[in-house]
Amino acid sequence: MKQYFRLPQDVVGHDPVLLSYWDQMPARAQLRLLESTISVSTLGELKKLAEELSTDTAGPSAHN
Repeated sequence: MKQYFRLPQDVVGHDPVLLSYWDQMPARAQLRLLESTISVSTLGELKKLAEELSTDTAGPSAHN
């Protein structure tokens, strides 16, 4: 089985503002986003997901 690992840039692109916020996010939220297929393009969207995923135990699929 092949494993593909995503990078923060796969989630937020190369926007320096989003990457800067990524570095401040809780590790749990970062991991859940990296394990998902979710990508974001705005700071508001990233903040909302970070808040939800840092406390959620069900994972990103629970929000689909």
